[in-house]
Amino acid sequence: RVGDPVLRHPASLASVQTVYAMTIHRSQGSQYQSVSVVLPPEESVLLTRELLYTAVTRAQDHVRIIGTEAAVRAGVGRQVLRASGLRRVFT
Repeated sequence: RVGDPVLRHPASLASVQTVYAMTIHRSQGSQYQSVSVVLPPEESVLLTRELLYTAVTRAQDHVRIIGTEAAVRAGVGRQVLRASGLRRVFT
């Protein structure tokens, strides 16, 4: 049943890569079969559309988002504002 603990013999875990925690930034360029993403509170300025996109695209087969619906909505609605000055140079 969903939510029940699953017991495994340690020998069956040979193909499992142990990663206790990794930042989304550090995971860029990597992919994993299954990814769990722990979201910050919805008011966090770190929670952006780009962060969510990067996190979700690390998963090959399964992604689990741990956070509130409000946090997901806030992240999707918040884009990073770039201020590199390049637009001014090329216009």
